[in-house]
Amino acid sequence: MITEIEPQSEISNKNTIKDSLKNKEEKIQFRFTYLPNAKFPGFEAKETKEYFEKWGLAGHTYVERFSYDEYFQPYQIDTFLKNFFNTPEVRSVLKVYSSMDKWGHLGDVSNIQFEELNKTVTSLDFFDKLEQNGVIRSDGSIIKCFDEYTDHFLVSDELRKCLLMPEFETYDIFSEDDRKEFLFHIFQKICLGGVICQYEDDIQKYFEISKLLYKDFVRATRDNKTKKINVISNVYKINDLDSSISPLFPIEHPQNFLYLTIDPLYRYVTIWYHAADCYYQ
Repeated sequence: MITEIEPQSEISNKNTIKDSLKNKEEKIQFRFTYLPNAKFPGFEAKETKEYFEKWGLAGHTYVERFSYDEYFQPYQIDTFLKNFFNTPEVRSVLKVYSSMDKWGHLGDVSNIQFEELNKTVTSLDFFDKLEQNGVIRSDGSIIKCFDEYTDHFLVSDELRKCLLMPEFETYDIFSEDDRKEFLFHIFQKICLGGVICQYEDDIQKYFEISKLLYKDFVRATRDNKTKKINVISNVYKINDLDSSISPLFPIEHPQNFLYLTIDPLYRYVTIWYHAADCYYQ
């Protein structure tokens, strides 16, 4: 007599795969090593430093790089981040800005809140819609408007309206997915700047420095057949975490950010941190 073996249900199969991945993830421990001699040509460029001063970003921002030992896959990100922030060598290097106008360090870290960002946009053509929708002129000059205040910011031109104010129609020229692009994040952060920010009248410098920074943080490859550029790095934004010593940011503010990129080819982790100054309040 032939006895049929009933196939597992789809739900059962999914649960088995999920449990298997979870058990595998729990066994892996990532180890990290600080790379003090890492170079960041865009971030360290003389022009970038000068404009960061002008835009109020200098003094409360920095970049660092680390290597890691195990092969990383995106489903392991929870374990990866937990291991990263709780590695003593990492904690000794990472600085967090405090409400005492001083730098401190994280303690034991838990409850890491993060989001994955898109990295499909690799060209500044992405921002052509700014001219197409009357935010900038054809010569690159940014169109001015009457001053308004919103969410900690003085809005005095159409660019900041587009970036910050959903009630205006130009806000929608960038979709929700567009606003999750890492290149958009970089562009937005440097456009909005710090507490004492001298805004540009022309868009070009924002474009140029966004491009320089993007190259510092992600690794891209070019398909030999299609010639299409593909970003192989994984990009995450750390929104908050629980720390037993200093918090990640001194106050709540839209210009607080910690971006973390993972280069799977060379096994690098790169972070870019900025904390809003307490004097924003």
